[in-house]
Amino acid sequence: MARRRGGLVGRRAELATIVQDRCAAGPTVVSGLPGAGKSALLDEVRRTLVDSGAPVLSVSFPAERPEWDLFGFRSVLAAIREQYEQFATDPRLPESLERVSTSCTKEAYADPWSRFCLLHAMSTLFTRLETTAQVTVVLDGIDHLPDPVLAVAPMHRAGHRVIASYRTPRPGRPDPFRGTQGRTIELGPLSSDEASTLLRRATGMRVTPALEQAVQRALGPLWGHPASMISTVSELRRGEKLEVVDGLAHLRAGEAPIAVPAGHPFSEVIESFGEIGSRVVLLAASTPGFLLEETSYLEDGDQAGRIAGRATDALIQAGLLDCDPDGRIRCRVPGIGAAMEQGGLDVRKLHRTVAEGMLDAGKVTGPYRQPLASHIAAAGSEMPVCGDYVGLLRSSESALAADSVERTAYLHAIWWHTGRTPDRAGRQTELFRHLVRTADYATLEGFTHEALADRPGAGERAELAVAAVLSAVHLGRPVPQQVRDMLVGDEVTLNFADRWFAGRRIVPEDVELSLLPIWRQVSFAASHPGRRGDFPYEEVTEACAVRDLVPVFRAVLGRDYRTPSAGPVAAHHRARIAYAEGDWTDVLDAVYELEAHASVDELVREHTRLLAAEVFGRRNEIRRAADWLAKVPENGHLPLLRAWVEIGASPETGDDREAFESGWRALQTHFESDDEVGAARLFLRLARHEKRDSMLDEVVDAAEKWFAGKGSSYTCKMVALIRSQPNGEETKTASTERVLAEIGRLPADRRSKKAGGGEAPGREPLTEIETGILELVRTGRTNRQIARAVRISEKTVEKHLTRLFAKAGCRTRYGLATSNLGRRADAVGA
Repeated sequence: MARRRGGLVGRRAELATIVQDRCAAGPTVVSGLPGAGKSALLDEVRRTLVDSGAPVLSVSFPAERPEWDLFGFRSVLAAIREQYEQFATDPRLPESLERVSTSCTKEAYADPWSRFCLLHAMSTLFTRLETTAQVTVVLDGIDHLPDPVLAVAPMHRAGHRVIASYRTPRPGRPDPFRGTQGRTIELGPLSSDEASTLLRRATGMRVTPALEQAVQRALGPLWGHPASMISTVSELRRGEKLEVVDGLAHLRAGEAPIAVPAGHPFSEVIESFGEIGSRVVLLAASTPGFLLEETSYLEDGDQAGRIAGRATDALIQAGLLDCDPDGRIRCRVPGIGAAMEQGGLDVRKLHRTVAEGMLDAGKVTGPYRQPLASHIAAAGSEMPVCGDYVGLLRSSESALAADSVERTAYLHAIWWHTGRTPDRAGRQTELFRHLVRTADYATLEGFTHEALADRPGAGERAELAVAAVLSAVHLGRPVPQQVRDMLVGDEVTLNFADRWFAGRRIVPEDVELSLLPIWRQVSFAASHPGRRGDFPYEEVTEACAVRDLVPVFRAVLGRDYRTPSAGPVAAHHRARIAYAEGDWTDVLDAVYELEAHASVDELVREHTRLLAAEVFGRRNEIRRAADWLAKVPENGHLPLLRAWVEIGASPETGDDREAFESGWRALQTHFESDDEVGAARLFLRLARHEKRDSMLDEVVDAAEKWFAGKGSSYTCKMVALIRSQPNGEETKTASTERVLAEIGRLPADRRSKKAGGGEAPGREPLTEIETGILELVRTGRTNRQIARAVRISEKTVEKHLTRLFAKAGCRTRYGLATSNLGRRADAVGA
């Protein structure tokens, strides 16, 4: 339990119960798993009682003590001597101390009569400990004693109140305090809110939602277990895996998965089985898990599998492992598995060991086919190439959903075991397309390196050049030189990445020139040159203006390109879309994530920092808005957008005149700027600030001149909207973004109806994340599987499903899956 300045995180109800209940018939036992906060709670109890003037004897029983001291009386004597001044009211107390001290020996414990005399002497000592008031004896770690009930008896018999901490007995072991007249208070995990508070205290600052979700996923059922949370955060800080941006802590890019260090409640059980226990946990934490009968392959010798089997049973009983309905054993705390792998164990080698064990045992047909295939797939390139595995892998892979992340391992294994045959190029194409569809660019980067090292042919190499560019751009790191050296002859493709990382303007034609020729051989859904799917020209144009690549890729590469969820490109797109939706929290979360990336170019930084400043301005946090605005130079890439943000806080200050003049000066200064994104918003905001007809005419004239000079096709519509603003309804309710949506200057999926979609008139459109969740529901995924796929919490999935039920007008997942929600209207032929 975290303690800070004398305060606890949570446990307030337990503290009140212990402090106020002073008439218990027996000892009060605070029970819980190791690290649940028992010691911290007892420390707070002691402090609270001392502050109220009550006498308290505090005793701590260390794990390391003389084995013969069965009752821990040496620790009790040491505590009384240390706190002697509180209890020196009976002149016979020193005599009792001396008597117990001389009787507390190894020989006395060995003799039954002497042991009885020792207990009697301790009872006498406690009757003389305090003659004016009842003493509260606080015993921490009493579970370290062989017979804790007898240790407590002399204190309670003397009329004192006893409060002791005791670890929850392991499954199958008796509770020594069961049947006594005392009270047991079980410390379970902290509530969700208390766990979030503890996480903030452990980091010493606010944390991003992404970091909280990552820690929660790593801890699983240990989320809310104080010691595990604190040690996990400490490990992150020690490994410099946390970064602070604007007072917010978040994970550095690429630092997942999070490992839970030893010291958690399951450590003792795992360590009792040595390396076999670690192997069992790591295998269970991998995607396929394992079947109980497969434990026989995890150890050698005549009794192979016995230790692993016992370890599995013990860890299931302890609550670390769980058994799915299909019989697969899985780890409930992914972070413990990550710690095993970071400690040196290789999970791919374990899967190879199991697969080869099954092959040697002839378990290759019938019910063994799918389990064997899962281990071969998970072993990847650790398995020696064998073409006979391809059919086995293909039959299992074909049963998975098309966009299932589980397919990745199968498709990679199929490619690997195909070997240098004519089919290899097709296997590569299949895996490449799948990784783009699942937006798994980290895996795509690793596969690109692996495939290039295998000396591919010219056609395969051209594909890998596109893969290298896509992974580099989405991960925010340039194509490595060793990769470039293996891609000689593919400079046209690599040129796209070079332009991107040089901060040069990107237009759809760049994608069509560099990537589309090869991508069209990979994906039949790719557009033809010059034809860009369902995305309006103005949307792609605005995305290009702020270097948001997602709409550009979606328009050119087609529906096989999916919106990424990680990396700088994803964060920028998420910030832009979240702002259009009015989701300020998600805007700031995305901006903070971008701030941590070192390779983000200046235009993207300026754009997202301005969005952050605008969000804080809308939230009336003027100082923070000013801090973010100060990070963007006045003569930067987006000077008019900066001016738009700068005057945005004026409705809160009431100084419209000064705001208007500030924006007007910026417009005059940067009239030749190409910042069309900022111009549209600035002109609208200037018109809303200006109530004088004469000056409004000047704004309209300036807008007409500006847009006409840039050759914009929206000159007439923009001028009409600008002229209508003073009489419009807008202040805070109808945003600039909604007004711009009316003339098509916002992403198509933010409008009232998706471009080319089949949404019914008046129905609220689906967001990108809702569309993704809906597709996963239709493939039969559970909430947990959906949460893993889209990288959000299960609780957030439930919230999105509630909205989807409302939009679809149904109450069940089946009704949602079979509804027309999100489906395109069927084409009607002549």
